[in-house]
Amino acid sequence: MASKSRIDSNKWLRRKAKGIKGKVLSIGAMNDDDCEGGKYRNYFSSADSYTTSDCMSILGEVDIVLDVRDMSTEEDGKYDCVFCSGVLEHVEDFMQGMREITRILRKKGTLLLGVPFRQAIHSAPDDYWRFTEFGIEHMLKDYKIKEIRPIDESVEKFPASYWVKAIKINSTDSTRVC
Repeated sequence: MASKSRIDSNKWLRRKAKGIKGKVLSIGAMNDDDCEGGKYRNYFSSADSYTTSDCMSILGEVDIVLDVRDMSTEEDGKYDCVFCSGVLEHVEDFMQGMREITRILRKKGTLLLGVPFRQAIHSAPDDYWRFTEFGIEHMLKDYKIKEIRPIDESVEKFPASYWVKAIKINSTDSTRVC
């Protein structure tokens, strides 16, 4: 049974992914399961392609094996959209991961990013970070943030996670859009 946070996250992602066109890379896809009986690839119904990746092959269930900190096998600007959820908290140098995501995303490409804030430790000992809205804004200085959506605000000022839709721009053009 999916948690309320997962259900709310999936609802947000379905809306944002529906109109995404072009090539999509899912980072940290594991088996692409949305925990509600579906696959995330089905959310991207308008995409030309959907490539799953993870840092290791899980019974051959991912298309490519990638370390988010070094995706040198992927060309600059290759993807129209990068979907990355539940990954950056497990990356010691998450800013290097963001630099690589930015590098492989084309200019004006879409980043759909999910990060935890109030979440139990998981996948220990490789669970390093939690992200605030202010940290997200700083991390995405090379993007125009279209939306930062807190998920599960049952505890005031302490959401379970955040979902972000952001568009890659030149760092000198970076502004927050409400």
